Amino acid sequence: MTRLKTIALAATLSCAGILTVGPAASASAQLGCQYKVLWPTAGVYENPNPSSVVVKTKHAGDIVGASTCEGAAYNEYGYVLVTTDAAADGRGWIRDQAVVQI
Repeated sequence: MTRLKTIALAATLSCAGILTVGPAASASAQLGCQYKVLWPTAGVYENPNPSSVVVKTKHAGDIVGASTCEGAAYNEYGYVLVTTDAAADGRGWIRDQAVVQI
């Protein structure tokens, strides 16, 4: 089964309330880290620190993520990597408290 078909099957079974395990679960893990925004609004920063430029704003319910799972910290603030066209290098950072991993 192709990767796309496996992912589609996993999504269909998941919507039907069926727990997926095995190849379908590992195929979705290969997609990287995906997060759902919890805060009413959350800034996507150019760099992982609160003084950095906000390049984009995401809203509650938006899905964000990247192909790799990366985190960063600046003082007491934690950030996770998200992909965005708005950042100079295509890599943006969002506060880890603003999102939940899905």
